[in-house]
Amino acid sequence: MKKRYFWGVFLLFAAVYVIISQYGFLPDIGMFSLLCTVACIAIIIYSIPSVSFGGILFPLAFIGILYDDQLGITAITPWTILIAALLGTIGLNLIFSPIKSRCKCMKKYKKNLEMRQEFSEDKGENVQGENIYLKSNFGSLIRYVTSEDLRYVSLDSSFSGVKIYLDSARVPAGNVTLEINSSFSGVELYVPKNWEINNHIHSAFGAVDQKNKSNEEKNVTLTLEGENSFGGITLIYV
Repeated sequence: MKKRYFWGVFLLFAAVYVIISQYGFLPDIGMFSLLCTVACIAIIIYSIPSVSFGGILFPLAFIGILYDDQLGITAITPWTILIAALLGTIGLNLIFSPIKSRCKCMKKYKKNLEMRQEFSEDKGENVQGENIYLKSNFGSLIRYVTSEDLRYVSLDSSFSGVKIYLDSARVPAGNVTLEINSSFSGVELYVPKNWEINNHIHSAFGAVDQKNKSNEEKNVTLTLEGENSFGGITLIYV
């Protein structure tokens, strides 16, 4: 609901800006550049609250390319500024993603006293525990979650291929949260067909897809949260 209001209000302001610009009250800007600028600003504004570095740096780079003459930066456009945005996104994600994830998790723990105060250790392919933390940077990760009372899973992934099998996990509470902070990664989640998916992941230049979805009665709710930049997240029902 909040997303709908945000984009609705933003597009109304964008429409007013486009009309005013055509009457000469604003600097002369081509329609294509104007629309691209509006789109980039929207992505930046939407990315700031969730601190999505790719969603902030790349739109800024594109704006720099569009107005390189006015800004006097033609010497570094387009490739230098794009490479700088890429390297900046990688560096900031590597530094801050684990910190952001742990801070969010600690907030969740304070709200729910029934949850454990520490993550289960990630040892081997089979993982158990109520709250699980997984991480993969510049590699691949395969994990089979076999928890008897799964509550929360946190995944940090950069430049990786990740497969998480949740089909053997039990969720007596009926609700489980999976927080994903992913950049330049491909994440595959294998979930039972009787799980309902609530997707709240913010994607910047990425997508979340579902495969093999069935009409079976749902008795467990999986809530997806977090950020996905320049990557794909696929939920596969098994």
